[in-house]
Amino acid sequence: MAAAEELHHATILESIASAIPDAPALAHGDRLVTYAEMEQRSARLAAALADAGLGVQSPVSIDLYNCNEWLESFYGIVKNRFVPVSINYRYLDDELTHLLDNSESEALIYHASLGDRIVPIAKRMPRIKAIIRVDDLGDGSPLPDGVLSYEEIMEDVAPAPPIERSADDIVMWYSGGTTGLPKGILLPIGRSATMYTSNEGRLRTLGRFTDPPESIDDDLTVAARQLWEDGARPVALPAAPLMHSTAISYAGPAIIACGGMVVTLEGRSFDAHEMFEAVDRHRVTTVTIVGDAFAVPMARALEERAEQGRPFDGSSIKTIYSAGVVWSAEVKQRLFEHLPDVMLVDNCGSSEGAWYGTSIARKGDPTSSAAFVPAPGVLVLDDDGTPMEPGTGRPGLLASTTSTKGYHNDDAKTAENFRMINGQWYTTPGDLGVLNDDGTITLLGRGSLVINTGGEKVYPEEVDDVIKLLPDVDDCLVVGMPDDQYGQIVSAVVQVSEGSTLSAEDVTEWVRGKLARYKAPRRVFFVDKVPRMPNGKADYPAAREIAEQKYAEQA
Repeated sequence: MAAAEELHHATILESIASAIPDAPALAHGDRLVTYAEMEQRSARLAAALADAGLGVQSPVSIDLYNCNEWLESFYGIVKNRFVPVSINYRYLDDELTHLLDNSESEALIYHASLGDRIVPIAKRMPRIKAIIRVDDLGDGSPLPDGVLSYEEIMEDVAPAPPIERSADDIVMWYSGGTTGLPKGILLPIGRSATMYTSNEGRLRTLGRFTDPPESIDDDLTVAARQLWEDGARPVALPAAPLMHSTAISYAGPAIIACGGMVVTLEGRSFDAHEMFEAVDRHRVTTVTIVGDAFAVPMARALEERAEQGRPFDGSSIKTIYSAGVVWSAEVKQRLFEHLPDVMLVDNCGSSEGAWYGTSIARKGDPTSSAAFVPAPGVLVLDDDGTPMEPGTGRPGLLASTTSTKGYHNDDAKTAENFRMINGQWYTTPGDLGVLNDDGTITLLGRGSLVINTGGEKVYPEEVDDVIKLLPDVDDCLVVGMPDDQYGQIVSAVVQVSEGSTLSAEDVTEWVRGKLARYKAPRRVFFVDKVPRMPNGKADYPAAREIAEQKYAEQA
């Protein structure tokens, strides 16, 4: 697999499907899709998109809940060298309009239950040439005018043949970045293919971190067939939505690195009981989460079932991976009490292609919430951009080598968050850390005011502006408050007009009607005067102090 055009997810999928056609590749509830079926279904989608007039590197947006069709769509898009674009299915009108326009999407694949929200927007976009609906099982509602049925494509369209592809083909992943509007992060597809399909990468996917590289066959298809025959291939369950970069970054390797299976949950909000039932049903070996937002409910579910005398088995799990938000040491220890043989792998990075470091723990090891062994090439930069030496105790800007090309249609932010250092391309999305005497890095968090709640980024000014649209609101500042489960909780300090009867629930529901639900404040504190600097600029530290004081008084 050395040629550049072969370091491509679609080409690898075709090879593995030829090697193990009958092996299950995808599972969602009772629905199983084999490798042969997945390859054919993705090829039919690729052909339908080409028939609609898409060309090389035409962007295609995916607005789907977790389902088998999510990964079928991803591979179908890259098969004909189109560009997959992730959409957060929680986005509302303004956010969706920005994303479809900014990404220059020429096609959209959406879930039927999201149609009322996104189809009218997509139809207003002159670039969009095809809109494809994925139905709920048993859904018999008529298709909107001009919309294609995903399943009818599977029945009626001939599969696209294999073609020559390039490792430089782009995957576009949308993230909040460092301003309030989502930004498209440009990732060359060969980057992940190279990383995942090296012998070391495949052993990491299998959870065999200490095995020598030669312990797995160099040939991907030979190794995939052997793992399938030996019952040793990975079965990966991304607990987070696939539209989240953390989930797809760990589900993808199970497919292209080892010919494994990806299991997705049917529920549209995380249910740890459902997750462990799926683990035991499919003998899942790898679970991917986003820090305590998932780990806390998992620990609770394990404890509840143990107290009831009917514990989950969970013995098939070899590795739990996390990235994107704090995974606290206490919660790791709670998981070990019920999953004593599992390995916990806490990765620190960002959607911009940064990988700062990793913390690996087994039962009996000391655990940490924020200390990581740095990844190769990681630097901690002083205020003047100079790499810092270990042991200074001073926070600095974390810089990670990356092959991410920057942000789509945003040269200014690309210049701000990407730079050349000593002849290498680095990303510096704004995370701060301390380089310790022993060479480990302690993560301090994002240096800006971004609120990270359960792995989702929330920008205070965006929520401020929406709250201030309420007639009775005179002023508002939104801050993040610490939270054991979500990392941070969105909180609002609100100044209202005299005589107002506005309630905290009114504020929260107002925001939920304008923005994605996770951006709505879970805590609202009313004040006589919102704190501001003499020049009128927001005093966020003072607002946070007020919020914490009022919360303590209410406790």
